Amino acid sequence: MSLIPLVIDLESQPALVVGGGKVALRRVRTLLEAGAKVTLVAPEASTELIRLAGAKQIAWRKKIFASDDLGEAWVVVAATDDPEVNRFVAEAAGPRRLVNVADQPELGNFRVPVRLQRGRLIFSVSTGGASPILARKIRDDLAEQYDQSWEEKLDRLYEERRQMKASGWSQAERKERLRRLVEELITDM
Repeated sequence: MSLIPLVIDLESQPALVVGGGKVALRRVRTLLEAGAKVTLVAPEASTELIRLAGAKQIAWRKKIFASDDLGEAWVVVAATDDPEVNRFVAEAAGPRRLVNVADQPELGNFRVPVRLQRGRLIFSVSTGGASPILARKIRDDLAEQYDQSWEEKLDRLYEERRQMKASGWSQAERKERLRRLVEELITDM
């Protein structure tokens, strides 16, 4: 299977996470950071997931998953400790949703790579399941190279680009100016 990285806008999109443990919590946090409306389905949940439900940050259906739990979910994550339940979730979700299966990624159609975000700058690192530890190590190395100052740098670059588009400059002039700005950013590293 050939995979491509995507950057996707999940703001206000309905997402369903099935499972109540550590992996489910990681997926819930990722979805919340993306602005998704998260529903959790699990008969039991970790203390942190219960806290998120109590704070109304997620909806929690305290039950065993059934296919009618899918509702309008655009993103579905199967993150239980039971491979058969995860398989059932993936099959019930069907091919027209984004589906992630934590313990059997081949059953889904997307993976959740480790990421590093500095404002508009996003790095996504995946080893295709070979070594999540290596992916995290590479992300941590990138974090040292691209510190928090990159958020401001990218905001400035974005604003410059926006102004140039409105300036009436030719495409060649804009391209050359942006190339020089990027070189300055890289030189300052």
